[in-house]
Amino acid sequence: MSSGEGYLLIGPVSRDHIVRGDSHEVKAGGAVYYYSRLLSHLGVRHTALVTISEDDSELLEEFPDKTRIVPVYHDRTVEFENIYSNGDTAGRTQRSNFAENPIEVEDLEGLASLEWTAVLAGPLLPSDIPLRTLEFLGERHRLYTGLQGYLRHPQGRSVILKPAGHIWRVMEAGDGVFLDVNELGTISDNPLRALRMLAEHTPEAVVTCGRRGSVICHGGSRTRIRAVRAVRELDPTGLGDTYMAAYVHARRMVGPEAAGRFASLMATRKLEGEI
Repeated sequence: MSSGEGYLLIGPVSRDHIVRGDSHEVKAGGAVYYYSRLLSHLGVRHTALVTISEDDSELLEEFPDKTRIVPVYHDRTVEFENIYSNGDTAGRTQRSNFAENPIEVEDLEGLASLEWTAVLAGPLLPSDIPLRTLEFLGERHRLYTGLQGYLRHPQGRSVILKPAGHIWRVMEAGDGVFLDVNELGTISDNPLRALRMLAEHTPEAVVTCGRRGSVICHGGSRTRIRAVRAVRELDPTGLGDTYMAAYVHARRMVGPEAAGRFASLMATRKLEGEI
């Protein structure tokens, strides 16, 4: 890959169980999977370094044909069960097997030296991308991180939200972070205070709020972006990941507000099953 061409995506591939009302679907998942779908939809070059078990390597076949995949094999594939009560996309309950599949600095050999447009880190659990790896990438590249993985912790098999002990260093490692409004509540139960705290530790923070749109914190200001109304709701999983990849790509060319509007449109197209 030539200098400056394409994005590097890192994180696990998951086996997702999607439960909506009486329907139950099993498919590939994980932030990196949804990043790749959006970037493929836009015709943008990208490489995905992913963790997975060799026994589940068929999940890689669900990635777009345009995605260059670099697998790092571990004993178990992480699994998630996403339960949407009564089929409602606004409320989700999660369970996981909490498999530990860290991406170490050594796994990035041959990739970290390339001049990527940006790196998108998509951990699903705190162990997926250790702080050492994140800081290594942030020192060399433009780095954007989905915070969700550093906020998910086990309570039995259920997923509960609380910040990892090094969450501020995670934010400081890169150029921007993404999280949803429920995850924002782990920073502070006061939303305005939580946004101020984010702004103290990262140059750019984006909070997605479902049907209420999104909020972008950048340069000491906050911008609210309206959600684009969906004609139909078919595929609710991965909306925040789709937004993140679209936003990061758009920010190369436009400001935060325009990038947010574009990302909101792409997330709605994902919800409608077009991406």
